Amino acid sequence: MRDLRPAGWVIRTYRDRPSLQPDQLYLEKIGSPVWEPEHRAAGLRQVSSKTRRLVLERDGHACRRCGYAAGEAYVDDPDARVRLTVGHVNPHKAGSAGNAEDLITECARCNETVKHLTGVQMTKGQVWDRVTELPRRGKQDLLDWMKADGRTMSQTERVWAMYRQLPAVTREEVQAELDRLLGS
Repeated sequence: MRDLRPAGWVIRTYRDRPSLQPDQLYLEKIGSPVWEPEHRAAGLRQVSSKTRRLVLERDGHACRRCGYAAGEAYVDDPDARVRLTVGHVNPHKAGSAGNAEDLITECARCNETVKHLTGVQMTKGQVWDRVTELPRRGKQDLLDWMKADGRTMSQTERVWAMYRQLPAVTREEVQAELDRLLGS
């Protein structure tokens, strides 16, 4: 599936569509015919599993563009769950390699938006208006993130990212144990 997605194929899993079972897939869109010689390279952008894991861990298992973590529901689309991908910082066709320095963790939605430039690009003024609305502490956090070129996660957020990577059954067990610990 990872090889087909860069070729424009949209394949959903239970993480994207809650109505699916863990062993089910939903083909939403057929992309380039990768079986034809002129399209064969479109889907073959191999990133090793070791590099993929390194990038996901480095980025805290969250999209570097929008900040959503794996499995979370989008605020504007609660039925859709975040599926993380590893995308190229610069387009693959522009010569970006498959090493960790050239890769970034993105949710599938941000990856598609960047790849096809179909999303609404905010202007500097729109972003600045939102910056000025933040309380002083929020502005300072934002400036720190800008300087670090990444969001500094609190210890709670790091544990949350780890928790979201657990299988569903194990997450339920951890939640029940924490519930007992807190006496809820």
